[in-house]
Amino acid sequence: MLKKLLIYIVFFLMQGSLAFADTTNPSPELSFEKGKPIEYKLSLGDYSTQSVHSNDINLRAERDNQRAWVGYYKESSTGFDQWRGGYERTDQLFMVNLDTSLQVATHGFLGGSITATTTDPFFGMIGYGVTNLKPYANLNFDPNDAITLGVGYKKENGPSVTLFVVRDVRVVPGQQNTHLLMQFPLQNKQRFSLDVFNKSGPTDPGQSINSVGASITYDWPSYFLRIAYDPKVNFTQDDMTRITIGIRF
Repeated sequence: MLKKLLIYIVFFLMQGSLAFADTTNPSPELSFEKGKPIEYKLSLGDYSTQSVHSNDINLRAERDNQRAWVGYYKESSTGFDQWRGGYERTDQLFMVNLDTSLQVATHGFLGGSITATTTDPFFGMIGYGVTNLKPYANLNFDPNDAITLGVGYKKENGPSVTLFVVRDVRVVPGQQNTHLLMQFPLQNKQRFSLDVFNKSGPTDPGQSINSVGASITYDWPSYFLRIAYDPKVNFTQDDMTRITIGIRF
């Protein structure tokens, strides 16, 4: 029943009838074109550690200030699998862009987040995420029950740099990921992104870890490729290599 519900989330968007369309006047940063065709992104992920190999497929739909997705994750070595679906929107409140999201998944998972970001060129961000602590394949690879704090700079039609921290405040307090994300627009609507991150804090058994990883993403107008190396992924003793390819249509 839940699998059908997750599929209906994206099917609903495909009909072009988003019921919660923003009625406020967007700022230049949120200059959504009303009636613009729905944009889709289909991505395929391959994740490998010393003990687990897994695959993921995700379909994301975006229209105006709203986004929805449905995905499926499976671990070949353990047999664990999970369907998921979610909804996210961006609204402007005065000089702040407010992102809210909700995600449901099989195995009884439910989670949500809210993030406020000031407008550019210099900006700050603060966010909070919470879940019901049910089993969940964490493909964000950051703590979910956490606060997010960050600062950054974005030049119009130019490069951007963001420094932010995601810190667990509920499950294992003290776990945190610190990211330095740099994005560089290139010719012909291409873009290069580099995310360097440091993972620090206690693991579940009480041991402390400190590791550095990175991901590289290259975007073309209709395709993208992301390669990542994530040591001590999700604060385990495993090191993960991730390859994700995607298509936009």
